[in-house]
Amino acid sequence: CVCVCVYVNPSRLSSHHQSARQQRPPRYIWKVDLEHSEVHWRGWFEGISKQFLLAPGAKLLLLAGIDRLDKELTIAQMQGKFQLHVFSGAGHSIHEDAPEKVADTVCTFLVRMRLAEHLP
Repeated sequence: CVCVCVYVNPSRLSSHHQSARQQRPPRYIWKVDLEHSEVHWRGWFEGISKQFLLAPGAKLLLLAGIDRLDKELTIAQMQGKFQLHVFSGAGHSIHEDAPEKVADTVCTFLVRMRLAEHLP
């Protein structure tokens, strides 16, 4: 099951839709019932922590909160196997909620790992 979200351009709405839009401003209309995809949710993330930890090279994990950090990642972070940066106050999409902070964090990480150089 694939979730499809369709953008609705407000200028293309009829006057009836315009008045309804003023009451409730949805700009997207869900075309798929997400509850039907629930059977697949577990598989999307099963083993993802292990795959992250097995990936070669320097690692940076950006999170909005640590409340769902699993045991495997918690132990690995305490052992210094990756750098963790938590963006408190950010939502699910931290790159959209705090783009400047994410960019700064990634740039600092790349310079620290000598994967990039700081330009004056």
